[in-house]
Amino acid sequence: MNLPLRLERPQLLTELALERIRTAIVEGQIKLGEQVSEAQLALQMGVSKTPVREALVRLAHDGLVQVHPQRGTFVFKLDPDQVGQLCRYRAMVETAALREAMASARPALARNMACLVAEMQVAEEAGDLKALSRIDMQFHWQFFELCPNEYLRAGYEVIRGQLVALRHRSPITNAVSSHQVLVEAVESGDVEQACSLLREHVFDNEPRYRTACGQG
Repeated sequence: MNLPLRLERPQLLTELALERIRTAIVEGQIKLGEQVSEAQLALQMGVSKTPVREALVRLAHDGLVQVHPQRGTFVFKLDPDQVGQLCRYRAMVETAALREAMASARPALARNMACLVAEMQVAEEAGDLKALSRIDMQFHWQFFELCPNEYLRAGYEVIRGQLVALRHRSPITNAVSSHQVLVEAVESGDVEQACSLLREHVFDNEPRYRTACGQG
């Protein structure tokens, strides 16, 4: 009996279900606040309810769905106060990670950020909003990728899923210019200026996130 082989297919089905449901949430095929049904998702994907149930548990851990006893499972949706809390938390962890990344790996950080802004330029000119959202996430992840503090990375993972979903629903219109100034501040080694610009950039997103959550 080969137990690892016997477990491979169920595990694969869970991973496939997880990726498909995550993509549907992030890209807006499933709306924020919408109720999701294990049975319906399983039917649509041609699998049993077990991998769907396991996928939803993991998505709940990532903050993309919320389980309400006696009511069901719903895609996350933030109220105005929660949007504000999200942005304040994001500003705190991103600026902290940026400080540490600049202290430990500023040349690499500046290079990576500049390369991603160049990719943004191409996507912006092509009007590729999906690519812009993906590159935007990669840009901000560089602070954590090059930050030696694993606790800051773990802290960012708490909100990463929701940020990806909100970015897809509220594409930024000035991606290149708003990120290029951050690159220049990092290249110059001005930590305080870089952190100030980053905080301003994060809070500039708050109205767009509110709109994405249906708050007008």
